[in-house]
Amino acid sequence: MPDDKMPKDQGRGDERGKNGRRCVITNETGPVETLIRLVLGPEGVFVPDVAARLPGRGVWVKTDGPLIEAAVLDGRLFKAASRSLKCKLPKGAMPDSLVAQMDQLLVRRCLDRLGLEQRAGHLVPGFDKIKAALGKKAAVHPFAIVEAIDGSEDGRRKIQAMIGADVPVIALFDREALSKALGRENVVHVLLFKSGGTEKLMADVSRLLGLRGCALLSSEA
Repeated sequence: MPDDKMPKDQGRGDERGKNGRRCVITNETGPVETLIRLVLGPEGVFVPDVAARLPGRGVWVKTDGPLIEAAVLDGRLFKAASRSLKCKLPKGAMPDSLVAQMDQLLVRRCLDRLGLEQRAGHLVPGFDKIKAALGKKAAVHPFAIVEAIDGSEDGRRKIQAMIGADVPVIALFDREALSKALGRENVVHVLLFKSGGTEKLMADVSRLLGLRGCALLSSEA
């Protein structure tokens, strides 16, 4: 289950800026919602801490998958982390699978969040239920739509026509993953209404898109 509280003590390597945290690769400072924390584990290997809750010393990287992969491959991330933590790191401290690990953890976090928002009543799954909900909540502007990547183009066009072109569309998960997350069968379309939880979901979706080298979703809905 996602935990959105920030750690009280992040260690010497978690360098803070006036407006967030500093990416150890680019030296740019940004809000924590656009970065991922890496924590040095007890076995001397960095692990992604997407919720920023793990104990231990760590560094931050911006959620740019191609940048991270290149920095792992050429050793820049290893060297930058060593300087930031002021210690000698063991060989292999930056695993080649780092971006893949981040991706998997963020996918899980997004799907878990969908389950939470369903229980809170902040989403509606299914084409017919979405159509009915929009009729009942005509004064409430849809926040976003989640579409299964293996759904039909025709269904997507019909949903888009109902919600309008200005509503962000999230197409990152297949119907099996969405169905499992929501405890329902054959979930293809999910309508999100604005809440604190759905805003957190969108932040994680943007991080996931950044890891995959995709354009970020608009934050305005």
